[in-house]
Amino acid sequence: MKIGIVTDSTSDLPQELASKFDIEVVPLQVSINDQNYRDGVDLSSTQFYRKLISGGSLPTTSQPSPGVFVECYRALLKKVDAILSIHLTEALSGTIRSARIAREMMPEANIQVIDSHSTSMGLGGLALEAARAVSRGMRMDEIIKLLESLREKVRFLVTLDTLEFIRRSGRVNALQAFFGSILQIKPLLKMVHGKVELVERVRSRREAIGKLLSEFKSQLTAESEGIIAVMHTVAEAEAEKLKAVVQEAFKNAEIIVNQAGPALGTHVGPGALALILVPKAAPVLF
Repeated sequence: MKIGIVTDSTSDLPQELASKFDIEVVPLQVSINDQNYRDGVDLSSTQFYRKLISGGSLPTTSQPSPGVFVECYRALLKKVDAILSIHLTEALSGTIRSARIAREMMPEANIQVIDSHSTSMGLGGLALEAARAVSRGMRMDEIIKLLESLREKVRFLVTLDTLEFIRRSGRVNALQAFFGSILQIKPLLKMVHGKVELVERVRSRREAIGKLLSEFKSQLTAESEGIIAVMHTVAEAEAEKLKAVVQEAFKNAEIIVNQAGPALGTHVGPGALALILVPKAAPVLF
């Protein structure tokens, strides 16, 4: 059975990796200054952040419609026998609900929809591991069990340079009380089972990056394998410095540096930095 992998644009997968492993990426919708764009299709990350920084109305995002998923699935099923569709946590978006509705609209097709319990490269790393499992000849049920195991082991830490965007987006209700405090605070946040939690609050950018790195290191061993993603929003120089430190600390890991796309940038604003670990999939013994 030939299996196709589908994810969405919040995965922040580098284009070269998505192409190399034939991963289909369904774009979310981004609206900015009264114009609608398909994330990563009509609007690149560079174009988005240029518009964001220049001012204007706050961008908004919306999930793809079930029809967009149906179109993607039908096209892909001309080349594969089954589809594994892996998406942004349901706690933050209705994207996965659209994928499930699309699956129900195609009852004759073998389509499995999985909640990643994550976003950005937490999601992207799982899609990448699923595609690699397909290339190793794993069965659909084996890959699903693998993803269900890996998603609970993802480590996701992020620090924001500004609270304004996440506050105005209203997507993180658990932090509303915190937003009533001084907005100059730099929070360190983590994602656990698809939900965002506050780890610590600091007052300077330098301290925030230091806490991000030290907290991440405390959760891993030097021998940790898997994908470590250094993600940023218009903070490339700082991301490259983090990459150098991470490469030195975790020599067995696959390091990926990328700028988060418009869908995530809408909610975190410029200057965000994240460290994300997706553990290496253990080999299946037959």
